[in-house]
Amino acid sequence: TTSTDSASGVGNGLHADTGTWTFAGDVPRVFGDHVRHSVPLYDIGHDLVCDLATSFLGRDGRGVGYELGCATGELLHRLATHSPVHAAARWIGVDREEGMTTAARERCAGLGNVELVHGDLTTLDYEACDFVVAYLTLHFIPIDQRVPVIRRLHDALRPGGALFLFEKVLAANAQLEDLFTTLHYRWKRGAGLSPEEILNKKDSLVGILKPTTSDDNVAMLHAGGFTTTATALKHLCFEGFVAVK
Repeated sequence: TTSTDSASGVGNGLHADTGTWTFAGDVPRVFGDHVRHSVPLYDIGHDLVCDLATSFLGRDGRGVGYELGCATGELLHRLATHSPVHAAARWIGVDREEGMTTAARERCAGLGNVELVHGDLTTLDYEACDFVVAYLTLHFIPIDQRVPVIRRLHDALRPGGALFLFEKVLAANAQLEDLFTTLHYRWKRGAGLSPEEILNKKDSLVGILKPTTSDDNVAMLHAGGFTTTATALKHLCFEGFVAVK
């Protein structure tokens, strides 16, 4: 996603044609601003993730947490510094885009409890851990790979550990999907994006962003081994799921 005369503007100086959206190129430079123009509750969700993690890391100073799809490391930095419990834990950020992991390393420089991994979350060997967050990440993974990923995360989590997913979701039927999409676009327009940028971004994500319904996400978590799940955050077409092992 780079600035070219032939591409379509999607906001924040970024451009992408139909079905060409990536998180490479210029995206790391403006990622924070761009996502805040697109996703309601983005910062509130970060607050929630940090508070949730505190409940699962334990008090022995040996907690391990992962952020999958850590982008520029904003949430990862917050997780690693949120409280003494967080600071005593080890945090591992994973992203497949080299530009993102570079930006995350710069943001988290000086934090001895943070490790950055440039790699693919679908093939990574996960160590025993206590908390995992995938924030606006899994809906970019091919649908047939999601249950295997969830199963690997379930197996890596210690008993009592938790996974938090924040996903774009489809509504339960066409009427609600149309309504939620309209209201989401209205929100994005209020956040500063033009109607053209909103539609161009939707066009750029065709075939790349593949959301499923809330029920499908819960079924995926159950198929991956989790029996205890709940919705912890919800706004129109965005939902945060917590699953406890």
